[in-house]
Order: sequence, then C-alpha cells, then structure tokens
Amino acid sequence: MSTPQSKPLYGKSVEKLKVVLKKDNYEKIYEKIEPYMHSYTGKAESVKPVAKYITVYWIGRAEDRMILRTEGEDDIILSEVKGEAVPTIIFRKLKAVYLREFMQLLRRQWELYRDDIRRAIGDTNYDFIASCSLSPGLAGEGKGSMHGRCMKCPADVLMGATSATANYNLASRFVGDSAYALTSSYERRTGNAVDEITYTTIMLRGGQASEEARTGALFAETFVEPGTLFVGKTVLFMPSPVELLYVLWLLTRTIRVGARTSIWGTFRVVPVALVADLYEVGSSYEASETLFGETKEEEARMKLLEYVKNSLYATGTEVIEITSDVLSNLKSVDVLDKNLVEELWVNAKNYISAVNDYITVK
Repeated sequence: MSTPQSKPLYGKSVEKLKVVLKKDNYEKIYEKIEPYMHSYTGKAESVKPVAKYITVYWIGRAEDRMILRTEGEDDIILSEVKGEAVPTIIFRKLKAVYLREFMQLLRRQWELYRDDIRRAIGDTNYDFIASCSLSPGLAGEGKGSMHGRCMKCPADVLMGATSATANYNLASRFVGDSAYALTSSYERRTGNAVDEITYTTIMLRGGQASEEARTGALFAETFVEPGTLFVGKTVLFMPSPVELLYVLWLLTRTIRVGARTSIWGTFRVVPVALVADLYEVGSSYEASETLFGETKEEEARMKLLEYVKNSLYATGTEVIEITSDVLSNLKSVDVLDKNLVEELWVNAKNYISAVNDYITVK
C-alpha cells in the first residue's frame, strides 16, 4: 500500500463528489464549490480560520408519531412562527444524533480496516474503540457512561470535543439551526410525579442542587403527527471534501431524533440545497416563515429553494440544488470504501497535527 504522502490529499472524495453532484457537466458543478473547500495539510496555517462555509438546507418529515419531551428549561420544543406555536427540534438534539451515527460508522470502519488506518495515520498504538467510543454500559444511577474523547478521530475533529488530558480543545465545525415545523399540528401534555415525602415535584435530596438529586419530576410532552414537515439548516465551517461527502451522506439517513430520554420518533431528512459562501446564508427560522402552512413535501421543497436563492449576498455565493438524482447518488456512496476511509482518517490526523503545530509555534 502506498503511503498517504504519495496520494492527493482528497483524490477519492473529490472524485466521488463530482459523481454525486453530476448533472449535464458535473465537473463544473464541483468547481463552483471548490473555492469553499479546505485542505488540512498538518501545518499550522491550515487550521487558521478562513471564510469558507457550506450551508445545507433540508426538509424533514415525521415518519411516525413523534414525542418531543423536555425535563429542563433549556429544551425548547415549541416556537412561535407567524403567531402559531409549532414543534421545534433544537440543533443540539440533532447534532447528538449525527454524532452517534457518525461514531457508529467510524466503529464499523475501524473493525474492517484498523491496521490500514493505523498505517495511514502513522500511529500503530492508537485504539479508537478503547479511547473514544460511546459506551452502552451503565454508571451509577442508571446513567449512560462515555469514555474520554480521543481528540484524534474524524468525529472529534469535525464535531468538536474536549479532554482534560489534551492541551487543546476542538471547536465544532458542524453547526446549524433548530428545525421548525411548518404547521401547528400537535398535542401537548404536562405531567408530574410527586415526591412521596414532600409532595412536591422539585424536592432535591440532601439539598443538592442538581438534576440527578431530584426526587420528584415535572415534564412536558409534545406529540407531533406523522407527516408533519420541518425545515432545518446544517452548516460546515472550513470543510474538507471528504468531510462534506460524509456529512451529505449522513443527512440522507432516516434517524431517531434526540437523546434517549428526550425524544422518540423516526425522522426523514431530505437535503434540498447546498450553499457555498464566505458566511452562513439565511436561517431556518426565516425559512419557516416563508414555508409556513405547507403540508406537501415537493411544494415545500420548491419554496425553500426560492427562499435560498432570494437570501444570497454579493459575495460570490454558489447554490447547488440537491435533485432526486443527487440524492440517489449520495445514497449509493460506499462509505466503507477503503480509499475513502483512509482519506477521512488521514484528514483527521492532519488536522490534529496542524493544531499541535499551531499551539507550539513561537
């Protein structure tokens, strides 16, 4: 096997992106967004912030009766759009889903190609499973546990991580907006579980001011009807070609939204438009105002495209419509292709090398 240095940094992923974005002249389609792609070379200058953003707007659809539940003040599940209360999925919940999905995929890649990945990144002692995998085990009072983050893998590099043992933090380059429903079709329920001693819902054991110490419970649930449409936005900052390819693939998956105790429900995401610009373009809330009331997916899609095109600024913005052909191409991408896998892990390795180079520069 040839060494990573003898290959183009992103040869396979660029080739795949050109195929995915295929239209009449697909190479020109990729060339439109190429200026907003970024290369991580392992040198400090490659991680210094540059104005390069890829924004993906999408339509989401509840595939069954979703249950949005909150037990904390920061979990917003209803928002007002045009004077109506609509179900809302905050981005933190969406990101948690995609982090889990990405890490599951990385674990599968590691099972198949661990020796190849170790050779590609030049670290024969690195063990992704032992150092950075979400754990299904229980710790303490029924709480899920997590290993310390390895601060090296593609998930940490793209979605951010912190560790007490590392001398750097990784800021997330996978960000976005909340997803807003386009109609107010929902049912709201509030419930409580009263503490048997104090007869309150908020009594804390031993005066401890933490959620873990609560002996009562007060919760609210929002039931979202099947077929309800949402509009959302996902943003990549300084994405490399291989990161963009994997994120676009992830965004075509049907997912179960949110953390285990917060939201139940199957959610299908359909990317509609890819926007390459110096900055983020528009917002999902503003888009929800434009699309509000739509119940048909294709009509909502066309309105979203129109909104995106009307939100452009004079900065050389490029808009790529994600057609049904593009979606079909994305779904057929082999995310376990060994060459793509190596590019993804070498990209992460180069990113961390560049961070270390940056923080040690005198």
